[in-house]
Amino acid sequence: MKPALEVGHYIQPEIFEQEQARLFGRLWIFACLRTAIAAENAFATRRIGGRLVLIQNSGGRIRAFENSCPHRLMPLQTAAFGQARMVCPYHGWVFDSMGKVKSIPKEQSLYAFSQEERDALCLREYAVETLGELVFVNLGENPISITEQFAPSLIERLEAISSHFSDVAVHTEIPVRYNWKLNFENVLDHQHVPYVHPRTFLPLMRSVSEDKARESEPSQYPTPSDLLIDQSWASTSPIKIEPWPWHAQVDRYGPEGTYHNHFLFPNVNFISVDGLVFLIQQFEPVSASETRVIFTLCAARSRVRMPALPAILRGHLKGEVEVLMEDVHYLESLQAALHAHSPAVHHGQYEHRLVGFGQAYLRWMEAVKPC
Repeated sequence: MKPALEVGHYIQPEIFEQEQARLFGRLWIFACLRTAIAAENAFATRRIGGRLVLIQNSGGRIRAFENSCPHRLMPLQTAAFGQARMVCPYHGWVFDSMGKVKSIPKEQSLYAFSQEERDALCLREYAVETLGELVFVNLGENPISITEQFAPSLIERLEAISSHFSDVAVHTEIPVRYNWKLNFENVLDHQHVPYVHPRTFLPLMRSVSEDKARESEPSQYPTPSDLLIDQSWASTSPIKIEPWPWHAQVDRYGPEGTYHNHFLFPNVNFISVDGLVFLIQQFEPVSASETRVIFTLCAARSRVRMPALPAILRGHLKGEVEVLMEDVHYLESLQAALHAHSPAVHHGQYEHRLVGFGQAYLRWMEAVKPC
């Protein structure tokens, strides 16, 4: 099957800059969990489409602003997460819940702004949508409807599954040396698992006999779709997890023995392991050959007090990072081997999702003008 993307889409800085504007500057991008910013003045910071973004609980409402003071462009918040008012640390400017400047130290004697100038002193605000406990930000001046990107049935599923989240989560960021699209394509490709993860992930998926697994393989795969809404979807498969005492103390999502996988275009893989542990993997573009893999992991909400929950989550996170690093070994080698004269790849029919991803990517890149 002919691939939609060429090698230049993975190595050219010019194309990377177009992606920042045309994809990440226009689509709904996952920002954080709502539980992470539930308290008044709680915040999270992210880089989306090359811009620093501040997601803040302002007056009980979640808002997103460009994380840049209009005075000298200093970021208001520099930590990944925290709880603080919107105050510029450089010169003490204070902003209200709407992002408008509230007070400026020694304003009259040092700045002498006209009323018109002062009225213009506000943080640039971006659109926010919450799907259950998942917070998305859109940088566009006229954002598309979130239902243009995610089907209503998928939104309903995300709301249902995230209603089981606990309010305790762990977070880590891992820099890797490959293009972000390689990682999203990798999670779409189940065939690499026996070869890359024979010791870690594959044994968990062997709860179904090989004969039954072969029977479940479709005789004919669908034609790749280039529609934006078709690039985000969910799947389930059997998984075998050894029981632990804490499993009985939480509100599990879905039937036991189920692995839930959600692919959220353009750069998120959201999984649930047996309805007990939830992991959001996000592949944040840094450059044409660099990505920041962001892991956010939480457990199902507990029915009783569980002091050991943070330690449990850290243990699960360690295992998830181990699986990632197995992928990283090969994806970094793949990226390093790409060059301007690399031959075209040859997709099989089972890779129709990868082809559809590339087709939708090109359609969006060509149809939408840069910001």
